[in-house]
Amino acid sequence: MLTATGNDPQKSPVILVADDDRFTRVMLRQLLEKEGYQVIEAENGEKCLAAYQQYQPDMVLLDALMPVMDGFICCQNLQTFTQTPEQKSDRALLGIPVLMITGLEDQKSIDSAFAAGAIDYVTKPLHVPVLLQRIRRLLAASWAEKALRRSEQQYRSVVENVKEVIFQIDPNGNWEFLSPAWTKLMGFTLEETLGTPFLECVHPDDCQLQKELWQSILTGANVGFQREIRYVTKTGATRWLEIHAHASQVTNGKFTGLSGILHDITERIYAAALEKEKIRLETEIIERQRSETMIRQALEKEKELGELKSHIITTISHEFRTPLTTIQSSSELLKLYDKKLTEDKKLKHFQKIGLCVEHITQLLNDVILIGQSEAGQMKFNPISLEVADLCHDLIEEFQSNLDPRYTLKVFIAESPIKGLFDEAMLRKSLNHLLSNAVKYSPKGGTITFQLGCHSDKVTVQIQDEGIGIPSIDQSRLFESFYRGSNISTIGGTGLGLAIVKKYVDLHGGQIQIESEVGIGTTVTVTLPINQ
Repeated sequence: MLTATGNDPQKSPVILVADDDRFTRVMLRQLLEKEGYQVIEAENGEKCLAAYQQYQPDMVLLDALMPVMDGFICCQNLQTFTQTPEQKSDRALLGIPVLMITGLEDQKSIDSAFAAGAIDYVTKPLHVPVLLQRIRRLLAASWAEKALRRSEQQYRSVVENVKEVIFQIDPNGNWEFLSPAWTKLMGFTLEETLGTPFLECVHPDDCQLQKELWQSILTGANVGFQREIRYVTKTGATRWLEIHAHASQVTNGKFTGLSGILHDITERIYAAALEKEKIRLETEIIERQRSETMIRQALEKEKELGELKSHIITTISHEFRTPLTTIQSSSELLKLYDKKLTEDKKLKHFQKIGLCVEHITQLLNDVILIGQSEAGQMKFNPISLEVADLCHDLIEEFQSNLDPRYTLKVFIAESPIKGLFDEAMLRKSLNHLLSNAVKYSPKGGTITFQLGCHSDKVTVQIQDEGIGIPSIDQSRLFESFYRGSNISTIGGTGLGLAIVKKYVDLHGGQIQIESEVGIGTTVTVTLPINQ
């Protein structure tokens, strides 16, 4: 006979009572339900196994002597349901506690109960307080063991999925533990690495430093360290790793090893090198500016100064054209001879090279425009122009290439706004200011474009939610090659606003910039309709 009683099994422990004596089952059911447990009954060993598979109870109370299948054999069969291969070798790791109930008190019967897999036993006649205490104790132990397993599984999941390498080195300097991220980072399998000296993976040029750090831990001079060390991968490539290490627990005053994490910072190191090169180039530009100033002070005539500046700009232009030629040549060679890359990767390289060519060409054009302006050679060709139509065309083209992280709000006056303007200069100025709004809003946001007409003046206002401009920089925004102090990580030459200012001046207009760091920037351009 199989019966299940009690409430929702998720709210209280479920106990399976297997006993051929109906009176004992009824007595145990009433006793256990009074304590808040749910009870499932089985009258022999076979039905006990069936009930266990169906209800998955939290505990089994198992009579030793039953017909059809006795409690000893039933308990042995239960172990096949509750044990994993690892658990079979360790009695403490059983999944479901089995409490054997037996009227036999001889040592052989007791040994048989434990050999069958029982966690504990009680003898008949039952002593209720002892039985309840053992049930509570065994359930608590079972839950604690399950919680421990879940914690171990969670810890293993974290270790196996974390990107950084978690490591342990034994007192002899050999790898004792490595998380799976090691194989992805270095190419070596864990089997190839564990047990080998950790210094074998260190770059030869950094071995001495690594030895000194290791000795400082062994001698007790340091309890840990954080350093950037080069390691060599299985393919021979060099990777920069940031090592956070500390001495493992000392047992009886004896050093037991070193543990910590390895973080791949190769890309960061290379980025820092590129930033250093950028600073060098910017320094070179500043030095050229200083040289130009010294030459300007040495010249007595304005014409001679203009000719000299034109010569300098021409020289700079030629210096820019050399890398352009190199990039274009490399692109052709890559197309013709590089057979190691897939077609998709080749295409990406070609696109990158093409973008570099366009970018450097634009820089060259900006330098030439500044030179023409300061030499008084910039051509100004105003024509009768409908500004609203120009802005509509510009916005449509700009929005088609806009990153989806940005929202562009446009407000253009419905009435015609017609005046005398240089179309090319006006288009380039507005396009540059819109591009700046995107460029200096690296996290996205809303960009607002407004065009209005007031009396005899047309006003264009462009507002962003970007990084803003420090107040200390705002007085120098229109100087050639000057860049704000908070945009060192954002590319640029510092010529864009200088060129826009030249264009606005040629129109007889004004440009005003209002900005707050972390809030955004608003640029307002005011131009007379008829110059």
